Amino acid sequence: MAYQVKLQVFEGPFDLLYHLIEKNEIDIYDIPINEVTHQYLEYLKAMEELDLDIASEFLVMAATLLEIKSKMLLPIEKADEKQLELDEADPRNELVRRLLEYKKYKVAADVLKDKEDISRKLYFKPKEEFIFEKDVNSNLLEDVELSDLLKALQKILKGNHQANSIISNFRRMQREAFTIEEKIHAILDALEERSLITFNYLFKSLGSRNEMITTFLALLELIKVKRVVVYQTDCFSDISIELKKI
Repeated sequence: MAYQVKLQVFEGPFDLLYHLIEKNEIDIYDIPINEVTHQYLEYLKAMEELDLDIASEFLVMAATLLEIKSKMLLPIEKADEKQLELDEADPRNELVRRLLEYKKYKVAADVLKDKEDISRKLYFKPKEEFIFEKDVNSNLLEDVELSDLLKALQKILKGNHQANSIISNFRRMQREAFTIEEKIHAILDALEERSLITFNYLFKSLGSRNEMITTFLALLELIKVKRVVVYQTDCFSDISIELKKI
């Protein structure tokens, strides 16, 4: 019976070293260099036995660990103790610093990966864009200009404390909970009931900014296809909306 050996793959020497520290619950600030070096070399040996190519950076780390190990085995003479304190010459210091830096980036990468995994399980409805048609025929507005309609809309939105540069941004809008088609039917239904409605009446019961602007676009579409007419009896009166007589 043949046995298959599966060797964990690491992205680099610090990935392997960090894995050994985490696996053995080692204090990163006080690494038992003999134990870690032994386990690290055992992993490289396993790679050789499986005929796997060992990247040069793994070999460089092995040499670094052996160098640190040899330095820590050297006896420290009393004359050198003061100099060692000044130099903070623990041979592991640089290794610890780089491991801490690696840990910081690894934790950040793991967080991003978790977010990516979660996002893959979510399904989003594609955005629906509304394009404001530029070619609204001004003679369909009777004596009301397009600018008058825009000003009336802006006034209503400001009255609802929702005017955040709306007029300049309503050409392309993301769908919320309403469609232009729905609002076209709503306007026509209102006109079937009352024959004439005012601009303020049409908008007074609407809630959100997006609902108001979607309704406004629906009104423009009805004007464009000659289903309704809008007019004012005088300069300061409310804008009236009626079904266009055939």
